Amino acid sequence: MAALILGLYNLLATLLVWPICILVRRHPNFKDTLQLRLSFKLPARPHGELLWFHGSSLGEVKAVAGLLTELKARRPDITIGVSTMTVTGREAAGSIAGVDLILPFPFDLDWVMRRYLRHLAPQALVIVETEIWPNLLMEAQKAGIRTLFVNARLTKKAFRRYQWIKPLTRRVLRHAEVLAIAPEDKSRFKSLGAQRVDVIGNLKFDAMRTSDPGRARATRASLQCGDRPVFIAGSVREGEEVMVLEAIRYAHDRIPGLFSIIAPRHAERIPLLIDLSKASGLVWGLRSRPGAEDLLIIDTAGELFDLYGAAQAAFVGGSLVDLGGQNILEPIAWGIPTIHGPHMYKFLWALDAVKGHTLVVHDATELGKTIVDILMHPERYAAMARGGREKLVLARGGTERYLHAILGWGKSREPQPSAHLSPHDPIR
Repeated sequence: MAALILGLYNLLATLLVWPICILVRRHPNFKDTLQLRLSFKLPARPHGELLWFHGSSLGEVKAVAGLLTELKARRPDITIGVSTMTVTGREAAGSIAGVDLILPFPFDLDWVMRRYLRHLAPQALVIVETEIWPNLLMEAQKAGIRTLFVNARLTKKAFRRYQWIKPLTRRVLRHAEVLAIAPEDKSRFKSLGAQRVDVIGNLKFDAMRTSDPGRARATRASLQCGDRPVFIAGSVREGEEVMVLEAIRYAHDRIPGLFSIIAPRHAERIPLLIDLSKASGLVWGLRSRPGAEDLLIIDTAGELFDLYGAAQAAFVGGSLVDLGGQNILEPIAWGIPTIHGPHMYKFLWALDAVKGHTLVVHDATELGKTIVDILMHPERYAAMARGGREKLVLARGGTERYLHAILGWGKSREPQPSAHLSPHDPIR
């Protein structure tokens, strides 16, 4: 059955890849990369033992950045290659100290993956989170290449999808080492056929930036908000804009001088936010052109973490509608009372880490009332916010455990002191 499923997959992939190339040739993620993705061109291979890391996009690359930097520091003799699907992922990889090779992820065709694995001849293939590409995994098996999943996770939704092709997942995962985030991820990977699965923890806790009061003061100064109370709604997703604006309008009527910030998850939602802001009657502005506003719409990139630090209350989007949530840990890292909706299934690992230290709302009315209560009675929420930040600190340390698993023999999963990992430690 696995051979039949893989055969059908390869047939469809071979037929569809050519029209797909035509359709996506000008898309930023694929522009000027198609020859590489098809292996018509191959990247220059740096000398030395190579570890090939693959992360789907920006989030996965950011999660593994600290691990890559520390890995290179421990083993400067090895070569680190990173592949990713997106242009933002490749840009992020380019900013990581120690990355020697960056490439767009090849199309998952058997002949393409075979050519890449022969050309790169990696000592190990390291896949970040959930990317189960059948031909990549099969060709790595055939070549005898050690394959690991790090920071491995499977949401309920993804798990249900993979169950439809369980004979194939059992085949491609049987020789992989799966280093999972949490026990539920371990259980799901084992159910799909992985035989070597251990729980290591989440690299994203270590990847979190540290809060800096000086940076928070500088951000507030750049906002020109003075001593006004600040509320931020970050990573607001499609379908949430109206509810968030209603809540801000409610809070604005009850909190004198309230300065509110909305940071959409996707820039294409900014025109809608502008229209809604005009209709709300609030004085609004854009981050790129700040002024004397009550509501600031963020139209710049890379600032969200620092903006959370400038606030006294935060809402994290993607959670009032059924989109699975966004990263609640950024405001928590600042010790900010953090609000989210009920739909957090993509970030259960984050919720588990700070359990009982966030506030759940279900609609615009509850969100508005919660914002007002936090800002009017901050003392009620100080211990909750402080406790969440402390739990986040305790959850760190995954990088050391993953380093030991990668640089060791893949057997012991206990964290070891740094001194036990010398520049001469084997990779397999």
